[in-house]
Amino acid sequence: MGEIATVNSVEHAIRLVELLAGSANVVSVSQMAQSLDLPRATVYRLLKTLAQREWVIQEDKTYRLSFRLTGLFGGAGASAQAALAERMMPLLHHLVNETGETAHFAVLDGDRVVYLAKVDSPHPIRMFSQIGWRGPLHATGVGKVLLASTEASLLSRICDHGLERFTRNTIIEKEQLQAELAQIRKQGYALDDEELIDGLTCVAVPVMSGERVRGAISVAGPTARLGNPKALAKILQAAAKTAPTSL
Repeated sequence: MGEIATVNSVEHAIRLVELLAGSANVVSVSQMAQSLDLPRATVYRLLKTLAQREWVIQEDKTYRLSFRLTGLFGGAGASAQAALAERMMPLLHHLVNETGETAHFAVLDGDRVVYLAKVDSPHPIRMFSQIGWRGPLHATGVGKVLLASTEASLLSRICDHGLERFTRNTIIEKEQLQAELAQIRKQGYALDDEELIDGLTCVAVPVMSGERVRGAISVAGPTARLGNPKALAKILQAAAKTAPTSL
């Protein structure tokens, strides 16, 4: 009986992932239970396990596949992700032309930040990054911008898991990170001051969709070349105002 139950659980989880992969929108537990003909309690247990593995993301009372899986499974989720990235490309090209540095567009994905779009700097020495990379919230400019705009429970959750140190500048204490986020909210931009990679600096600002923070844009490059962070922040903030309203 135990083996049969285990096999059934795997089948239910696969069907649930396939359902989310085929949906263009986030899905509620009731909708999933009805579509899969499963008890709500069973769906809740499956979602909890999948969320722990960062396969699904909860948004209020609804759920979607994490960005780490949408590219794998394709479907509506991947199409929406690609469309969002495509709409941001003109803005990123503008930033590279203005600053000469690599530009990114990133969004929150559970407890991580993920790059959805990027345009490389023309310089031979530049930041190495790739679309789909999922980074730490506390040690990246885009991550800190997004963390500053979300509920306090997310900050508590990542701190409870422990803040990984990447360089001597990485913030690893909750109180220091809280103070940093308060400063970001006050000044409207975040700075990654060689907190992820030695010698690399990043400046990031939020991208709004109505009253909601939809993502973050950034420019990043060698610290010695990047220049005045406040001046870069002004360029980024001006660019963010031109972001597509349909994000």
